[in-house]
Amino acid sequence: MPVKTPGSGGDARSFYKLGNEYYEKGDFDRAIENYNRAVEMDPAYDKAYYNRGLAYACKEDYDRAISDINKVIELKPEFAEAYHVLGLAYEYKNMPDQAIEAYQKALKINPNFKDAQNRLDLTIAKKEKMEKERTTTGPPTASGGLKETKIEEGQIKEVAFLEKPKMNFTQVAGMEWLKEIIRKYIVYPFVNPKLAEKYGMKAGGGVMLYGPPGCGKTYIAKATAGECQANFINAKISDIVDMYAGNTEKNLHKVFVSARENTPSIIFFDEMEALGGKREGEQQQHMKMAVNQMLAEMDGVETSTENVLVMGATNMPWDVDPALRRSGRFGTMVYIPPPDWKSRVAIFQLECKNRPLARIAWNRLGMATIGYSSADIKQVVKEAAMIPWEVEFKTGKGRTITTGDFIKVMKQRKSTLPPWYQLVEKEIVGKKETQYIDGKPHVTEKPSKLSPEEQETYKDLIKEIKRGNRFYWKWYKSLVKYIALYLPVPF
Repeated sequence: MPVKTPGSGGDARSFYKLGNEYYEKGDFDRAIENYNRAVEMDPAYDKAYYNRGLAYACKEDYDRAISDINKVIELKPEFAEAYHVLGLAYEYKNMPDQAIEAYQKALKINPNFKDAQNRLDLTIAKKEKMEKERTTTGPPTASGGLKETKIEEGQIKEVAFLEKPKMNFTQVAGMEWLKEIIRKYIVYPFVNPKLAEKYGMKAGGGVMLYGPPGCGKTYIAKATAGECQANFINAKISDIVDMYAGNTEKNLHKVFVSARENTPSIIFFDEMEALGGKREGEQQQHMKMAVNQMLAEMDGVETSTENVLVMGATNMPWDVDPALRRSGRFGTMVYIPPPDWKSRVAIFQLECKNRPLARIAWNRLGMATIGYSSADIKQVVKEAAMIPWEVEFKTGKGRTITTGDFIKVMKQRKSTLPPWYQLVEKEIVGKKETQYIDGKPHVTEKPSKLSPEEQETYKDLIKEIKRGNRFYWKWYKSLVKYIALYLPVPF
C-alpha cells in the first residue's frame, strides 16, 4: 500500500501517476524525477521501479535500467515481463549471453510468452552471426559481447534524399479544395518563411494524412515537397523497423538528423500505425521504445528545428499513439477522401495522356466510377488499354482505346473501398448487427472504440460513412452507375 509522507504534497501513487504522464509525453527526465519521489516514499513500489527502468532505457542509460529491473525482479520474482525487459536492456548493451539468460528465465515463468521467445531466437541468431565475424571484429569481451560491432542488417547506413521532386500540384488531378488546405498549412510557410514568422507561423512541424487506401496520400506528399521545393525523404517502414533491439530507434534518429542537416526538408512516413502504434496491450517492448524515440524526435522538430516538416500517412489514425497525435506533433489531421467527380475525370485524362485514344466520353467515365479510389481508376485505365493492346499483339492490327473498352472493364471491376469502410464503421462509428438464432433476430450493438471527443477529430470521415449508409445515397449511386454503364447515351 502506498505510503503517505507528511508535508510531501502527495503520496507515492500520485507521483507514480504523474511520472506516467510525463513518460507518455516522452519527457523522460521529469518522469524519472517523479518515479524517484514515488520510490522514496514507498521503497517496495515495484511498478515505479519498472517504469523508471523503461524511462532510463529510453534515455539509453542501460546500466540504471538494468539496476531498476533487477530491483523489480527482487520484489516480484515471478514477473516474466521484467525478465523480458532485462533481456532487451542487455541486447542494447551488446551482451547477448546475459540477454539469452534473461529471456530463458521469462519463458520458464511463462512458456507462452511469445515476445520473449521471439527475442530469444533473434538473440541466439545474432550471437551466432557475431561469432562468425569474430575474425574481423576482434575477440569477445568479458561481458560476452565483442569489442567492435558492425552495423546490423536492416539499419540505415546512409539516408539517400530523393532529388527535389519534379512533380507538384499540377500533376495531382482535381481535389482543388485539398490542395488549398495543404498550401495554407504547409506550402506557404515553406515558400515565404519570413512572412510566416511575422504572423507567428512556422515552416515545419507535423501533418497527418489519413483516409481510405489507394486515394493518393503518398502521391500528394511528394507533390507537396515539389510545391515547397524541399528535399523529400520517403522513410519506408521496412527500412526503419529492424528485428534487432535498438536499431529501429537508431534508424529513426538518423533520418531526422539527415533532415535537419538538409533543410528545407520533408520526411514522409507511410503506414504510421505500424511504426507509431499505441503503447499498450501486447505490443512488443522494443516497439514501445520506438514510439518514444519518435516522440523525442518530433519534439526536437517542433522546438529547435525550422524548415523540417514530418508528414505521416495512415488508413487507421485512431491506432496511432495518442501522444503522437497531439498538437505540436501530428496535430494537423488532413482527411484524403476518394476523388469526387471532377477529380475522377481529371485522373482518367491524366492516366490516358500518352495512350492512343478514340473520342472518349470522359464525363461518363467519371460517373461510372463513383465511389472508386484513385488506384481503382488507374487499374481501370490499365485494363482498358490491355484490350486493344492484346488484339494488336496477336493480329498486328491496331486500334485506339474506346469508351466501350472502359465500360467493359468497369462492369467487371468494382471499387475496392467498401470493405475498408465497413471495417472503419465498426471501429469508430459503432454498428448494430442482426443475428438469427433459432429463427429469431437478435440485435447486438458494437460501440465505437473512440470517445465522442476523439470522434470529433474524424468528423469528415464519420460524416461520409453515415451518408454512405443512407438509402437515398445508395439509390443515387446505383442510378448514376446504371446510366453510365448501360444506357447508350453519348455524354
